[in-house]
Amino acid sequence: NPIMKNVLKLFNDEESADVVFEVGLQQAGIRSKTLRVNFHAHRCILKNSASSLYEMCGASDGGGGITTVSITDVSPVIFKHMLYYSYGGKLSADILKDSAKDIINACDKYGLIQLKLEAEATYVESTEFTVENMMDNLLYADSMNLALLKEAVTDYIVQEKHSIIGKVSLNTFPGHLVNDILAAVARGEETVDNIRGDKESVKYAKMRVGTLRKMLDEKGLDVDGSREAMIALLKEHIA
Repeated sequence: NPIMKNVLKLFNDEESADVVFEVGLQQAGIRSKTLRVNFHAHRCILKNSASSLYEMCGASDGGGGITTVSITDVSPVIFKHMLYYSYGGKLSADILKDSAKDIINACDKYGLIQLKLEAEATYVESTEFTVENMMDNLLYADSMNLALLKEAVTDYIVQEKHSIIGKVSLNTFPGHLVNDILAAVARGEETVDNIRGDKESVKYAKMRVGTLRKMLDEKGLDVDGSREAMIALLKEHIA
């Protein structure tokens, strides 16, 4: 079935587009010098692939006119990556690695959840966690709802606890992340016997983020949430 190939051919196709995005990072004090790049798109493609972008387009007037939408908080390069992905394009591992945080930030704002998760996974795989960077990564994960990154950092904290004690100030450690630390500790102590004896709620709490996301995705549920939110959603939809 050639549908994916045909949809990708519509990427930035000016002739058939009903929306044009004017994209350029706004620079304070030099607005006239801001580089603006136009990207042509289609409401019907964005509806299910980039929810926030779709909402910004508004309703079509039905007359074949083009709606213009201004984007001033994402670079043209990152926006192009997002739009290309929305049309079924695949980003290379190098692009995901080099621009992981920029892609995560943009996708979180404009509703490209799957690309956000891909960039998050790449960031986790390519980042070497250290005593120096663990807190920054943990706070970033918490602020951007990056459950996989949060899990990776908490695993590191539990594994390297003897190296961390006395070397890192925990004054900025969010109290609500204690459950994530406890889950990491519990995973490290798992045996076949205690897994069998766990109550259902405890089993969920010990599950890896990847497992929780897979279970949610199989049920067509939202996979972009904290560990607690994902567990709550699963419990709600599993009899």
